[in-house]
Amino acid sequence: MAVFVKTIPTLCGSVADRFSEQASTNEENRASVDYTEQVESMRAILNESDLY
Repeated sequence: MAVFVKTIPTLCGSVADRFSEQASTNEENRASVDYTEQVESMRAILNESDLY
């Protein structure tokens, strides 16, 4: 018995161009999040709990 396979949507035209531009921009700025405060807080908690 045949099983129906859904087609995969494909971006075309200006939508594809915009997606590509956004992907390139995101790739260039992917390390823009700074977690140093969260890491310091986590280490302080672990030091107090004798797990680290």
